[in-house]
Amino acid sequence: MVSLTKTEKQKLKRILSKSKYKDAKDILRKMNNEKRLKYAYDRKDIISLLRKAYKEKKKVKIRYYSLSSDEVKWRIVDIYKLDSEFVIAFCHLRQEERTFVINRINQAAILDESYKVPKDWISESRV
Repeated sequence: MVSLTKTEKQKLKRILSKSKYKDAKDILRKMNNEKRLKYAYDRKDIISLLRKAYKEKKKVKIRYYSLSSDEVKWRIVDIYKLDSEFVIAFCHLRQEERTFVINRINQAAILDESYKVPKDWISESRV
């Protein structure tokens, strides 16, 4: 995920607002909405937020600690299965399905974007 300075974001917003392309307008809308995200920080609130996003099929932005890389990264995920201890989701950063341990999610916010679980995805065969 790219990190921009406040000045760079303002410049980019000015450029996008003058564009005639729909994709540019969509990106601008997402940038403007991101400021208004309500983040959950504690475990109870994160679990509640994940349940709501899963039920409504809304994408979620999570801040996740990965044991394998020993790094904390922001990820956008589409939840396919929600359990009390883990989430199986499509990770937009890695462009593949991943399993996330809920205890390693330290921030989460529901995005405006919806998603669909693939028709051929079978939850019984997972974890």
